[in-house]
Amino acid sequence: MLISEPATPLIGTFVYGMVGQHKELVRGYAKTHGGGWYHKDDDRKIMTLYGSSGDYGEADFRFLDRIPAELKGYSFVHRSAYNGEERELDLSDVTWF
Repeated sequence: MLISEPATPLIGTFVYGMVGQHKELVRGYAKTHGGGWYHKDDDRKIMTLYGSSGDYGEADFRFLDRIPAELKGYSFVHRSAYNGEERELDLSDVTWF
């Protein structure tokens, strides 16, 4: 899920976790820029992002500005469907926090 906090509305932060609903990932108010499913492959260091969220729609990767530092070194790829075409996301301007 990609979110922006009120103080930085144009800066998107990637948040992820094992939850029942996306809203469990965020405390307080935040602007959501889409969601979906993910698969974290620790052996190959690939984070695959799939599809969209029923609540928040497809992720808008123009807001992929900040990623948790524990994922540094991972490639991020997106597939619109589970068996869909895979495209690697550009992380060159990402801040690792």
